[in-house]
Amino acid sequence: MGYRATEEHKIWLFDLVHGDLKDEDILKGVIKYYVLSGCRVEEIVDDIVYRTNYGLDGVREIKEKVEKVLEEAAGID
Repeated sequence: MGYRATEEHKIWLFDLVHGDLKDEDILKGVIKYYVLSGCRVEEIVDDIVYRTNYGLDGVREIKEKVEKVLEEAAGID
């Protein structure tokens, strides 16, 4: 499954860094682009750093948001 590094993935990353995704869309993207490829949350950070022009402070916020969405989906409060 080679969903990463596609135009669709780049658009999802762009929308993620700009806060344009609902929690459901974040979760779907994480599953589609990362979980199904055997990747970890840290690889989302790498993709943001290397595939976008988003600053490091913003990357921390996005990582926290992604982790929050994953924890909520897993029923972890």
